[in-house]
Amino acid sequence: MKSSSYNQIVYGSLLHPKELKSHGISIDMIEFVRVKGYKRIFNQEPSRRRADTINRAVLNIQKDNNSWFNAILIKNISENSLKELDIREIGYDRLNLQDGCVKCYKDGTIVQNCFVYMGKDGKQNSKILPNIDYFKLCLNGAKSHFDRFHIDYLSTTYQNSLEGIELISDI
Repeated sequence: MKSSSYNQIVYGSLLHPKELKSHGISIDMIEFVRVKGYKRIFNQEPSRRRADTINRAVLNIQKDNNSWFNAILIKNISENSLKELDIREIGYDRLNLQDGCVKCYKDGTIVQNCFVYMGKDGKQNSKILPNIDYFKLCLNGAKSHFDRFHIDYLSTTYQNSLEGIELISDI
């Protein structure tokens, strides 16, 4: 990344306003965005939310040129906040996104200098299902914004199934 401020893309538990607030992030610090070129899926083994059950998957993204997902962009993250986030996202690697793949909901403006956390290699498992409490936290976070955001979350979020992967459903 080129500058000392960063734009972070969040797509899981940080969609929830209470989670954002717990990190000192206010509504004026965010934008609602779409990220193309990746698929959001509950296939990540947890690093913090440990569970001894099949229902333990947390969200991850994987490269997929034909997919996109909706997210929140946290504007102008400081270097100190970045270090705190790296600790929070211990099971993930920070990935710089290619300029042009992040667009704002409100007007289609392209946002540059963005990064996202993507699951570390070897932390994915196609045999696990979503952690139920985490699933609800993410879904309720998406629901808490605006209708289109919630609908887009449901139509761009996947989970493992017997047939491979399938879209999640509302609860």
